[in-house]
Amino acid sequence: MSHKQLKLLAVSLGFLALAPLCGVFIAELIVAVLNCRVSESGHSDCVIGGIDIGMLLAILYTGGWFGIITVPVGGLAALVCYNKYRDLQLNKKQ
Repeated sequence: MSHKQLKLLAVSLGFLALAPLCGVFIAELIVAVLNCRVSESGHSDCVIGGIDIGMLLAILYTGGWFGIITVPVGGLAALVCYNKYRDLQLNKKQ
């Protein structure tokens, strides 16, 4: 695997590890701006531009639970790929 591919893989795995948490943060930001109440347990009304996005926000909140798995597993995989990339870079310079 080339240096560029390892670097891209490490960055991609890091993003994949944090993606569920980004969804939770986006949902929390929207809820704070629109001043609506959303729960993971069911549908609630949150209207923006005549469209109810309450269910979408509930899905984003529920998707945050995947972070329990993706953060440690994806983060560890990203760390391993980055270490291999760094080792290849150091060996290349010597």
